[in-house]
Amino acid sequence: MRTALDDVLDRACQDPLLAPCDRQVFRLDGRPPSLVPMPDDLHPSVRQALDRFGFQALYRHQAEALARFRDGDDLFLSTPTASGKTWAFLLPMLEILARDEEATALLFYPLKALSQDQWAVIDRADRESGLDLLPAVYDGDTPRTRRARIRQESRVVLTNPYEVHEALAYHHQWHRFFSHLRVVVVDEAHRYTGLFGSHVAQVFRRLSRVVEAHGGHPSWVLASASIANPGDHARALTGRPATVIDQDGAGAGPRTLVIWDGGDPGGPSPFVLARTLLGRLVEGGLKTLCFTQSRRGAEWIASLISRDPRCRELPIAPYRAGYLPEERRALERDFREGRLRGLVSTTALELGIDVGDLDAVIVAGWPGSQSGFWQQVGRAGRRGGPSLGVFLAFPDILDQYLRHHPEMLLDRSWERATIDLRNPHVIAGHLLCAATELPVRPGEDALADEIAEALAGQGLLRRTSAGYVHGGLTRPQDAVRLDRIGDRQIALEDAQDGTLLETLDLDRALRETFPGAIYLHGGRTFRVEHLDLEGGRAVARRQDVDYWTVAITDKRARARPPRERRSLPPFEASLGDLEMTWRVTGFLRKRHDHVIGREDLDLPERSFQTVGVRLDLAPGPRPGVEDLLGALHALEHVLVGLAPLVLHCDPADLAGFSTMASEDTGGPALFLYDGWEGGIGLSDRAFEDLPRMLAMAREVLRNCRCERGCPACCLSPRCGNDNQPMDKAGALRLIPDRP
Repeated sequence: MRTALDDVLDRACQDPLLAPCDRQVFRLDGRPPSLVPMPDDLHPSVRQALDRFGFQALYRHQAEALARFRDGDDLFLSTPTASGKTWAFLLPMLEILARDEEATALLFYPLKALSQDQWAVIDRADRESGLDLLPAVYDGDTPRTRRARIRQESRVVLTNPYEVHEALAYHHQWHRFFSHLRVVVVDEAHRYTGLFGSHVAQVFRRLSRVVEAHGGHPSWVLASASIANPGDHARALTGRPATVIDQDGAGAGPRTLVIWDGGDPGGPSPFVLARTLLGRLVEGGLKTLCFTQSRRGAEWIASLISRDPRCRELPIAPYRAGYLPEERRALERDFREGRLRGLVSTTALELGIDVGDLDAVIVAGWPGSQSGFWQQVGRAGRRGGPSLGVFLAFPDILDQYLRHHPEMLLDRSWERATIDLRNPHVIAGHLLCAATELPVRPGEDALADEIAEALAGQGLLRRTSAGYVHGGLTRPQDAVRLDRIGDRQIALEDAQDGTLLETLDLDRALRETFPGAIYLHGGRTFRVEHLDLEGGRAVARRQDVDYWTVAITDKRARARPPRERRSLPPFEASLGDLEMTWRVTGFLRKRHDHVIGREDLDLPERSFQTVGVRLDLAPGPRPGVEDLLGALHALEHVLVGLAPLVLHCDPADLAGFSTMASEDTGGPALFLYDGWEGGIGLSDRAFEDLPRMLAMAREVLRNCRCERGCPACCLSPRCGNDNQPMDKAGALRLIPDRP
């Protein structure tokens, strides 16, 4: 049945910029909801709240969650966007709080904006039920003057892992709350994966032992987008088993899914296409959210809109997590209430922040996972009406592979969330934090005991009869950052008035705020004038330019004796610890993908320990391979580009490096390695899946129509060597037909 949405899409397809682009259209049927009657034994106050919210029945998975929670189970709710997960955990939480007048609940959200959004729902539920829960958000934006009262009076606290990581050192202030803690909710649990998830898993373990010391015994409820391993993820994240509820009882409206090719080398930039498509949909009356996969992408599309005479008068704005809280909330409110009809956002709006009814979502560039893609697309049509989802495939390896394999999108084979509980750098930091909270008793984990002994030998822990206590002179919480390993920060300031634009970690600052770098913020371009690493600040001046900059990096790798080996002719593969060293040596100025200038830089070297896969080639001639380093470099790019599909990781989590003279063997080698200190388990999985990864790489190189390499097969916009040297044909000859 044709809808007004189809008419708007047809008109957009006739735009001169969009019409030449190849596209595939898929129609996905809707489904009716599976409803069950409201339970008769709900507490009267909870039933009153549900009545006033307009509930007449429950989705089947909501009713199952309530029943399982009443049985004492921890839960993992793994259902799609807009399936009513919020009420699936709020309902059992409200039941507990209604039946025990002293009980408390702690709710975790990965973003401050989501905490604020969910607080509004819980606050209304409190008012409608009359339970007097005094729900409150407790995070970095909470004024100091309100904090003591929240700890003393609120029965429901919404927070994030960052805040609890800091607050556990002062857990005695939370005795009232922790001693009566009955429910811990972890919303958007799929976001706690990779390095961040590994840190958060340690925070949750620290929380559990502190709460137990205060006499609290909570049940845990985790809610997540669909993932392949919800039960394993629950145990890794919390250390506790959980009952998985993954059958979605909510209905869904019909959806049109379009896979749009933005990767034609002779066509417009994919950012221009995203700008144009967003403009045409908003112009046609569709409330549209455009997701980009980077801060820079969101800012660039917003700047293109401001320069386009046809788009700049449309009610469209950029949105990302780096904005001030009041800026973000004003944008959310304006979008929700219709004053804005289009928003360009990073994944900051991927989660369940209420922005009202949406008609369409554009996903500009692959978000890194199936669950992330459907989480984003699922933001449209949340009230059961028809919706439009567009995947704009960028000219890179991963996007183009998916464009040629749409079945990988449509079959919704969910990825596994990955948490590494054995990273010694992560464990060491949290051991120090835990020792400031309560004595750490040895004997529970051999690796933790070994690390504790090493820390005691450095004077950072001190042995007592009660266990290890902190022996250092500084707060370890200040040094342990949950989203990275390392503690140095660089403040980026506006040269005109000294305003703080952003705060960056040191590694990102070296790559993005070197002197001469062009930096995007708020849809405006700034030129970095000064980088003071000792003082922890960079200074940038507002300047309109028509080019951008790319850092050039030099890398070295030194491997330790390998843990495992395997033969994959012509490669000998090994897995083991690596020491990676890198330095930004200069930068390129680019306009429309053409280099217009180059400058050298003198910045310090950086090193870190990680885990990686090394592919060694035996010395000797390679028939048909004109440039062996270029062939290795091309193959490295394809393998790293495809890694998110195979390893289910963020595109930035795995990195690569090629050399003609490995420091260990002296011969040619290709490295794939975890991009985080200590590793996060990705290289181990890459080592297992190397045959599949090589087969996929061979397909990409063989099927791409270009002659010498392009972004759809082996050129990468993130390459620190400007994709030089590069030998596509040689890379294909290095991969056997049956790897």
